[in-house]
Amino acid sequence: MIDPSNAEAGLPRRLPRLRTRQKVGYAAGAMVDGVATQAITIFLMFYATAVCGLPAAMVGAALAAGLVVDAIVDPLIGSLSDAWRSRFGRRLPFMLIGAPATAAFLVLIFTLPRGWSVPALTGWLTLMSVGLRVSISLFLLPFNAVGAELSDDYEERSSVAAWRWALAMFGAVATVVLGFAVFLSGPSGLSRREAYPAFAVTLGMLVLAAGALSILTLNRMKDRLHPPTSSESRLHARLARELGELFANRSFVVLFVAALLVFTASAIHSTLAIHMNTYFWGMRPDQVQLVTLALFAGLLCGAPFAGPLLRRMEKRNVLIMGILGLGGAFALPPTARLLGVLQAGPPPVGLLASGVFLGGALMATAAIAFASMMADAADEHEYLFGARREGLFFAGWTFASKAASGLGSLLAGLALQIIRFPASASAGQITLPESVKTMLGVIYGPGAGCLALGAALVCALYRLDVQAHRRLMIKLGRAP
Repeated sequence: MIDPSNAEAGLPRRLPRLRTRQKVGYAAGAMVDGVATQAITIFLMFYATAVCGLPAAMVGAALAAGLVVDAIVDPLIGSLSDAWRSRFGRRLPFMLIGAPATAAFLVLIFTLPRGWSVPALTGWLTLMSVGLRVSISLFLLPFNAVGAELSDDYEERSSVAAWRWALAMFGAVATVVLGFAVFLSGPSGLSRREAYPAFAVTLGMLVLAAGALSILTLNRMKDRLHPPTSSESRLHARLARELGELFANRSFVVLFVAALLVFTASAIHSTLAIHMNTYFWGMRPDQVQLVTLALFAGLLCGAPFAGPLLRRMEKRNVLIMGILGLGGAFALPPTARLLGVLQAGPPPVGLLASGVFLGGALMATAAIAFASMMADAADEHEYLFGARREGLFFAGWTFASKAASGLGSLLAGLALQIIRFPASASAGQITLPESVKTMLGVIYGPGAGCLALGAALVCALYRLDVQAHRRLMIKLGRAP
């Protein structure tokens, strides 16, 4: 095995290949994010507005507040986990706190109190949103960062990212199935307020089990992990210097801006998905479930193709292809309906399901490429600045994703308010004016689609390819 003292002494390290059970055990932690984040993005806006009766703009502001606070805290968590010293290493202490806290806040946010005033309930939702988002970050940031430490190999990193993505999508699919098919099933299932707490408790148990497996697996692989970075200066001064280094790294900046754009588009799609499928397309709950599951089936099925595809194509090109694929899957059908190309009538469930399945599969390979590119960019950062910043790197990525998700949720909530979407509408029990349906389609389709196109164009500026990375690893003394 590896002698950790080599890293302290500045000697090159040589890592043996990871075993499949090690990859799977580590990647199980991705279910924490897959379960909790999808529960929020798919069900929470509908639960808080259509079920609990809160105004959409206030719900959007509450969810955005959680994401904005979390986005500000993320760099602090990343920097702390890079420099933390303990007998469990620098990452595991944060994960040990994050997993149970995520489970607890997940239950609380889907059990909003009855009989409270709108301001009081909005304040409570805001508090729960902040707590849940920060708890997810306490687990997820060190979890993602440690994935970049498990291997130095350009291709094996993609394999680790693929397993991580597959387990995250498994958690997301489990969330969708448990929601639509078990706890919230039936014609009025989405509107049954009493079903949401049991749904959330079940998800919390999944979060605890997945987090525990990942932590135990990583604890057995402590000899593969990098030692803490230097922490001589005070935290605020160190963090300011490290953030300056981050934004002096061209590769990081490109990935950061692309993440801002693509996650804003994704948040708009996720937040308005049930509204769009129910009211714009006129789907029944079982049809909404089918289309939603088709997306996650694509996201899950795309993972096995990532390895072969990334061996034949540059990671950057796979990322661009995936962003365009998913953006087109969401934007083209409503745009076609708005332009009259796709005639009004029964909801085109087969077309929509097929489109999002293909887009999801392409996006899966893109997300795996993205995570692998972040690990490569961390190597470049070590060469440029003499220190590894995996925690801060992935904090920057999640800062972009969460700030963008907060913006997307806020824009979605404001849009529902502006187009006068009824605040207490139960699923399928109202008929919306055609003008409201049209504006809903514009926001969800061409509006969010333009953001995805912008993200793809930004990704074209990324320059760290396989040859550049190989030269980098030779200079760092870690070439295979």
